[in-house]
Amino acid sequence: MKDSMTFEEQVEQIAEALLADFPGQKSKTEFRVLQYQGASFEGGGSAASPFDPVPIANTLRRLGDQFNADLERPAREVIEAEGRKFKENVETLSKTWTIQNPELAYEKAFLVVAVKLFRYIAKKARAVAQPRLLTEAINAAPEVRHYIERQGGWEILENRRGQNNP
Repeated sequence: MKDSMTFEEQVEQIAEALLADFPGQKSKTEFRVLQYQGASFEGGGSAASPFDPVPIANTLRRLGDQFNADLERPAREVIEAEGRKFKENVETLSKTWTIQNPELAYEKAFLVVAVKLFRYIAKKARAVAQPRLLTEAINAAPEVRHYIERQGGWEILENRRGQNNP
């Protein structure tokens, strides 16, 4: 990776950026306004660190929007278990989606499902959707980490958003 931040620190900032557009979100990350093609986006990079989690979070949101599986039951399970079943549900849904779409890499499915479920839970039960849910799920999945690193890091994922494979 091109940044001095650890992978885990980057994932945590991405999780916080995913929650930034929900009312009442109190984030540790200080966001700055970026201008990109006339649109305003909140950004989290700093002078000390060129890593900006917001464009990556936006890419992951767009990928998640393509996921049309029924999230009500898994989300309800996660909410009732106060977040403890998040990773388990992400793994199950990712495997199911990969079986149904063999052209889709498991690691990409994992990211898409994790983000979609995370955001869905945030809409239904904001108090349960703490950044640690997404952070712990991604950090506990070495194949996903290796996938992102093989792609060149989170920044490459964001830069390749218009292509079929992040």
